Amino acid sequence: MIEFMSSWVKGLGLAIVIVSILEMLLPNNKTKKYIRMVMGIYILFTIISPFITHQEVFQGDIFQLEDYMTAETSTTVNQSSMDERIQELYTQELEKDISKKLKEKGYKVIDCKVKAQITDKEEETKITKIRIKVQKQTESETIEKETQEDQEIENKIVTRYTKNKASRYHN
Repeated sequence: MIEFMSSWVKGLGLAIVIVSILEMLLPNNKTKKYIRMVMGIYILFTIISPFITHQEVFQGDIFQLEDYMTAETSTTVNQSSMDERIQELYTQELEKDISKKLKEKGYKVIDCKVKAQITDKEEETKITKIRIKVQKQTESETIEKETQEDQEIENKIVTRYTKNKASRYHN
């Protein structure tokens, strides 16, 4: 069976290489689509013909599924590790959100830690502790941040403009 499949794949690979080479050599004219159709039928024939000529290889009684099954696999989900991961993601997202909102208000976040309890019941889920170290941004940091954001926006616009222009030339 493996020998049959190996020879089939080799023959198919050879047919594809031959068709690819012939397609590169074809001139661009009206007959090209007909020649490509014939080559497609050739590839299709190469794929199907071994299965038709060697039907005895594919008899149902030859395959013994027990021979191919080596080990039983089982997947179990450890619920406690999933709960811990959800808890961790929840607190990380809270920390990111708090930091983002404080930065929007003009504060520099030095440290932000959140402790929360997540339970199955929504009304029992709560934030138990938030520890934040912030510092007021100076005037120069605020101006520097704004100019940096302006430069990023300008770079995006220039990049988008050049991509659009390049795509027009390629089309």
